Amino acid sequence: MANSAYINPEILKFARIQCGYTIEQAAKSYLSSRKLEKVERGDEYLTFQQFLKLANRYKRPPAFFYLKQPLREEILLEDFRTLESKEVKFSPILIDTYKKIIKKREFAVKYQNYDKKYDYSLIKMINIESEPENVANIILNILKITMSQRSKWKNEYDAFNSWKEAIENIGILIFQVSGISVEDEMRGFSLAELPYPTIVLNRNDSPLGRIFTLIHEFCHLMLKKGGICTIRNKDEEHFEIEKFCNSISGGVLVPKSELLKHQDIDLLDRAKIWEEDELDQLKKTFWASKEVILRRLLTLNKTNMNYYQKKREEWKKLPKPSRKGGPLPYQKVLTGNSKNYIKIVINAMYEEKITKQDLSYYLDIKLKHLSKLEENMQH
Repeated sequence: MANSAYINPEILKFARIQCGYTIEQAAKSYLSSRKLEKVERGDEYLTFQQFLKLANRYKRPPAFFYLKQPLREEILLEDFRTLESKEVKFSPILIDTYKKIIKKREFAVKYQNYDKKYDYSLIKMINIESEPENVANIILNILKITMSQRSKWKNEYDAFNSWKEAIENIGILIFQVSGISVEDEMRGFSLAELPYPTIVLNRNDSPLGRIFTLIHEFCHLMLKKGGICTIRNKDEEHFEIEKFCNSISGGVLVPKSELLKHQDIDLLDRAKIWEEDELDQLKKTFWASKEVILRRLLTLNKTNMNYYQKKREEWKKLPKPSRKGGPLPYQKVLTGNSKNYIKIVINAMYEEKITKQDLSYYLDIKLKHLSKLEENMQH
């Protein structure tokens, strides 16, 4: 059996599971699922050609499969926040996305001399005992997003881009990813390591949904508990952290003082029934979803839990808005990566620290679109 690959069957199985593949999905057209089962048990061997195809599918170097035991994996199943904070389905694309974000952040750290220095004193500035309204005010002071600025926003994308830019400007990397379900897999996650703490958002979420996740993950960074974003009743600490971050996010997006003075809302009580047009007006004043607005009104005793739950159920049943064609390739890079990260990658290429092929990988762009990207970087 000179053509056989004498790899470690336990490592082969480990790599498949880490990619989120079933036996059938992994085998694909390369070999039968029954054959792969036998190989993972150590009863049979792969041909070297079959082995190389699987190694490529699992996105691992061939040498990895000859290890005696797996290296410690950094991916934690609790580290992702979904729309309804459900159990995360750890799909291959989600795992691959996570690994790629890790590599992007490590690249920025390696070539940070191509960027300016940042003050990261906000990391671990707060703890779970901090008062959410106070933390919300701290965040508003840090990011300098005023009500006057909000009044100039014309749509939800203006709002999202302004929040995103404000957070990027203090040295936090923000990436947007595609091809992942918001409902079942991921709404967002974060990495709190320094320098360049990182926030990742799902493009499939609405602009206002992404704003909320952005602020929510920013709170995780301030706690220095990046990524722990799935509510699990079995884990009281995770539950409390999520509740804490959600409360702060509401306070940032809908500041208490501004809400209460808006059209004499401070004079209302829990009996108030909010009409859709009233909530729509508040939505365009604060640029937050109607659910976030109503939740803030509930927190401030300007509506009641029964009405809040009733409206929430109504909104959940509404059809999702259809999405039109996606951005052009260079636009996808500009919106999917922080500008400081893009500059680091481009500068590293011009300084011949990396090749153009490396740039293509780190920016997810074909080289034929590079000139268009650089042209629009100036705007």
